[in-house]
Amino acid sequence: MANGFMTRLSKQISFQDRLAEVNAKIQKNPDDAQALIARAVIYRQMEKYAEAVADCTTVIQTQPNNLQAALERGIACRMMNRFREALADLNQVILLDPSFWQAYHHRGQCYEQMNQPEKALVDYSKWIQITPDKPNPYFKRAEVFMKLKQFDSAVSDFDKVISLAPSVAASYQLRAIAYYAMGQIDKALADTQIMVSLEPGNPSYLHNRGVAYFELKQYKPAIVDFDRAVELAPKQAESFYYRGRAKAADGQLRAAIRDYNKVLELKSEHSAALLHRGTALLELKEYDQMMKNDDLLLELDPKNADVHYRRGLAALAEKLIDQAMRSFTQAIINRPDFASAYEERARLNMMRADRSGAISDLSQAIKYGLDDPVLFALRGRLLKDSGDFAGALADYDKALAGLPESFELYLERAQMHFKMRHFAQAAEDFAHCLETRPNDVGLLGNLGASYLEAGQYDQAIESFTQVISLDRGDAVSYMSRADAYMAKGDWAKAADDYKKVAHGSGDAPLKRLAEQHLAEIVTKK
Repeated sequence: MANGFMTRLSKQISFQDRLAEVNAKIQKNPDDAQALIARAVIYRQMEKYAEAVADCTTVIQTQPNNLQAALERGIACRMMNRFREALADLNQVILLDPSFWQAYHHRGQCYEQMNQPEKALVDYSKWIQITPDKPNPYFKRAEVFMKLKQFDSAVSDFDKVISLAPSVAASYQLRAIAYYAMGQIDKALADTQIMVSLEPGNPSYLHNRGVAYFELKQYKPAIVDFDRAVELAPKQAESFYYRGRAKAADGQLRAAIRDYNKVLELKSEHSAALLHRGTALLELKEYDQMMKNDDLLLELDPKNADVHYRRGLAALAEKLIDQAMRSFTQAIINRPDFASAYEERARLNMMRADRSGAISDLSQAIKYGLDDPVLFALRGRLLKDSGDFAGALADYDKALAGLPESFELYLERAQMHFKMRHFAQAAEDFAHCLETRPNDVGLLGNLGASYLEAGQYDQAIESFTQVISLDRGDAVSYMSRADAYMAKGDWAKAADDYKKVAHGSGDAPLKRLAEQHLAEIVTKK
């Protein structure tokens, strides 16, 4: 702490010294553009962004094409989240000098802050074109690819970063994350191995590699890494804990229990170690020891909700539903804000077809902190089934905010909007579904119906025309398109479609309706 404080103090003194020096220059010549820009840079580094903007503006007023002043003002505006002004300055720099890579760098960051990652990618790509042998633009672009979940592209850029700067640990770390996301755990492991090779005596790196081995179910090398980690850091409880899990997965249940015991020696309240020790005892069918394990927790804390929650999970594993329900209920009694216990009891209530109980428990789980889109989806469907469309829609909105790729949720929300006569919103959701299934006749028909009810007749005609192009025999779509033409006053085209239904449909009621509309058109003419 003392070293950190002294470092900050020395930096502040340095800033003040530099500021005094540049102020002296400006005092002698208030129009000294270079001095004003230099002071703006100092102000920016001191996080005095408004002062930096003021100095740059002074320069720009007399030198409107001063690139450095525009760049610095753009950076300062970005730091103040004044993105529109920042973009204006950075755009001007690029307009005057398209090879000014710093402008692409900061405009890209601006777009990132504005949540426009695609535009940031364009700028970082341009930066790469200008400085192809520098690692930074590849790294920045890779970070954006990671945010967009375009992991293949991210890995490609990290490959380039590593080729240019092979000792940058962050590149290996982020590339490992990308590999994990793509399910390429073996490649992620390779990156953790490089980290260990860079610093073989680092127990944390050994621990992390051990975890990677564990996830690959390569338990023996995982155990070797954890052995080395605990040798180097004998009080690192987590390494004993994971070694215990690896040994348990490898069938070494007795050895696993010894590791859990060591964890509890180092960290007596390590609940996960107690949980897994109980599981190991259960697998060994040493039920008395398992109960003693639970009893120990209850002796330490008679109202320990986690114990009852764990017992509930164990009962579920043994399909003891009533016992599981009692355990989760006791956990909730002991800790009324135990969100996970409410979630598990809600699922039991769903199994029992207790819709109101499930809705109540899901509401409590959400209230007490489980901001999980899956829970909103579950509650939304239960509310929908109970006829509470308004409440269901609110939950579907939240679920889709976290599950934006869920076709089913968009489709179900669209159907609810239609039932509630929210036709514009229904059309929007049906259109979103069609991005996934562009030739789905049913979706196109629903989209057309939504447009028709919303009074968007041109869009309705376009949708029904698409249906007809895919299914020439769809009489309902001809009929609906005719209705849209009628609403627009295009009697001739409406008549053509009604005639197709009247002459070709095998649906007698639909045929009669088409004939009635044809008669109406005759009277209008």
